[in-house]
Amino acid sequence: MLRNHSVILLVLAAVQGCPALHGANYASAVVDYQAGTLPTSVSSYTNSGAALGEPSRVTPGQFGGPVDPFNPAYLNSQLVSVGANGSLTVQFSHPVQNNPANPYGLDFAVFSSSGFVISNGDYTGGGITDGSLFGNLNGPFRISVSADGQTYYALDPAKTPSIDGLFPTDGQGDFSEAVIPGLKGSDFAGLDLPGIRAKYAGAGGGAGFDLGWAIDARGNPVQLDAIQYVRLEVLGGHAEIDGFSGLSAIPEPGSLVLFGLGLSVLVWQFRIKKAA
Repeated sequence: MLRNHSVILLVLAAVQGCPALHGANYASAVVDYQAGTLPTSVSSYTNSGAALGEPSRVTPGQFGGPVDPFNPAYLNSQLVSVGANGSLTVQFSHPVQNNPANPYGLDFAVFSSSGFVISNGDYTGGGITDGSLFGNLNGPFRISVSADGQTYYALDPAKTPSIDGLFPTDGQGDFSEAVIPGLKGSDFAGLDLPGIRAKYAGAGGGAGFDLGWAIDARGNPVQLDAIQYVRLEVLGGHAEIDGFSGLSAIPEPGSLVLFGLGLSVLVWQFRIKKAA
């Protein structure tokens, strides 16, 4: 019995030690937060801890409900606002790998409060969008990344998508997957919620970023194998941030998968002992 138990522990240790099979990778700590200049409408959105953990899947309260591309998170318990000349620096729970095999080569995503405008006036579940957005950032920004929390490299602004625009969060989606980065707002024109989700192809939305876009102060490319810190600086306007997620080439294993691995080892061991 002890031998069987030891084998299971070895299997679980091997699975947990594989970087590609870590659990979900979200921001787990706020390193620094400077609110910047905030408009009155979001002056209470200063709880930086709202950016930690997975992005919102449900908005609580009487007027809440499932978060989807038509109904983004909006409470100050879900979002933190970063105003002009402000910044938010977070640390991921474990390193984000610069992996070309990640979805579309993207390595992490930032989730915000933007949503698709319902253009047909149906707010009872039959909404259709024209592809335009509400709640999106109205100013420039900069994203920087770091492996050690000391030296930061900006991501090339010519390649980075809007931090607070496409793609609105879908709480039913997988936050470790990325939406096809080439899609534009016009690609969603005329679509209802099922149509939008079909375009998302199971992803949970967010703006995707590639560590391969890192540059130094002179604009020269920088090779980063992995990072664990992300800094968002808002240079004008303001943005509301819901969360940060690492993107993964391999889905995280569920408990049934781990159980199946352990069971398979036990069956294998039993057959060997029987044959002997």
